[in-house]
Amino acid sequence: MGDAFYVLDLGLLVRLFQGWVQAMPRVRPFYAVKCSPDRALLTTLAALGAGFDCASKAEISQVLDLGVATDRIIFANPCKMQSHVAYAASVGVNLTTFDSESEVPSPIPLLPSQTAFSAGFYHSGMFLKPE
Repeated sequence: MGDAFYVLDLGLLVRLFQGWVQAMPRVRPFYAVKCSPDRALLTTLAALGAGFDCASKAEISQVLDLGVATDRIIFANPCKMQSHVAYAASVGVNLTTFDSESEVPSPIPLLPSQTAFSAGFYHSGMFLKPE
């Protein structure tokens, strides 16, 4: 048997995304890149105006390479490495999340330009942030 593959209907993605935005115009979805870093998927979501939930320096870089503005990127990882926190801040990704209250006093401090964000929730790989 060969390698596994999947089929992605970008037309359906566009219709679903547009339906979501129409139904919840004040909620900006953030796609979790770790769910599928497929370039066609990410490019389509970027063109639709989606935000991106990135868990690593590599994911942030991948999304930035698509031309996505840094205000559409959230750095979200429960085990934030200082080098990734520093990279996020150095490229202008100034929004991060915490999965639990116990993370807040973490020994890895946020850089001065970064803002912690915890008033959101996940649903099917998308982080929802009220506008």
